[in-house]
Amino acid sequence: MWLVNCSKKDIECLCFNKIVYDAPDKIQAQQYQKMANLCFEKDINSGRYWQTKFRDTELGEFLKKEKRNERFRKIAERAAAVGRRKPTDQTPIEKEEKKIPRWDIK
Repeated sequence: MWLVNCSKKDIECLCFNKIVYDAPDKIQAQQYQKMANLCFEKDINSGRYWQTKFRDTELGEFLKKEKRNERFRKIAERAAAVGRRKPTDQTPIEKEEKKIPRWDIK
């Protein structure tokens, strides 16, 4: 049984009404009861967004990536506005041609 979509009342019910189990199912039942207790302690349920340090870190990394992508988009837009050539364009650039030693130019 999963605790993913349990409401607050369901979690309270699972916490206060302990599980009755057979001997072969003891380990699984105890693990399930521990999870129900943890969900009750930390107020984790389907109606609440659970905040953790991991989620804060994950959100921070996502925002950094979005800012980086936005910065690259702006740079590309500015380059297009200035009229720079695309990297696939094979026309020679005068400044770059002057850097090549004369004996290498064919």
